[in-house]
Amino acid sequence: MEEKELMQFREATFRIKLLRWEELPDFGIYSDQVLTIIENQLLFLQQTEDDRIITPAMVNNYVKYRLIERPIKKKYYKIHIAKLIVISLLKQVLPLTDIEKGMALQTALKGNEVAYNTFCDEVEQSFQRLYDCLGRNKEFSFTVDHISNENLALKMVTLSLASKLLTQQIITLNGARNLNEIAAPTDVTVKGENSFEK
Repeated sequence: MEEKELMQFREATFRIKLLRWEELPDFGIYSDQVLTIIENQLLFLQQTEDDRIITPAMVNNYVKYRLIERPIKKKYYKIHIAKLIVISLLKQVLPLTDIEKGMALQTALKGNEVAYNTFCDEVEQSFQRLYDCLGRNKEFSFTVDHISNENLALKMVTLSLASKLLTQQIITLNGARNLNEIAAPTDVTVKGENSFEK
């Protein structure tokens, strides 16, 4: 992996900051705009430049199988975008049927906005916890304290996601030692680059 790719990996991984519900567009947008938002938000999922995080065919299938609601006059709204972000992340570690059940449970308990924002919080915290351990010592202990029963499944699935992506990066970089060399912990977070124009 070249120096430029290493830096891109480091920035994408250590600076994960997902858009919250209130930051998603308040108006309907077309499919190509939705894909751009999601691609920009989830760049850290890409293993190679050719990887596609989401495609029009995927979105059509999610509508067909009722994972997301049908667009309204070909336009997508907050609820569509939020669900597509969740699906795109969780399908890395769960089958779609489990994702559907999990989303239904969380939204029934908390409503769309709180459920989505809580999910974003957990994703960011899981990545931060794991990656904070890197680059400090040759050996480290990783523990998670204060998990409530209410968030147990969410905590476990977001840690699974972070663990899977970390494992893939270790393999890509030919070992954890190489990952440690670029894994200087940082507190900086940057939001995805998005602009929403009517």
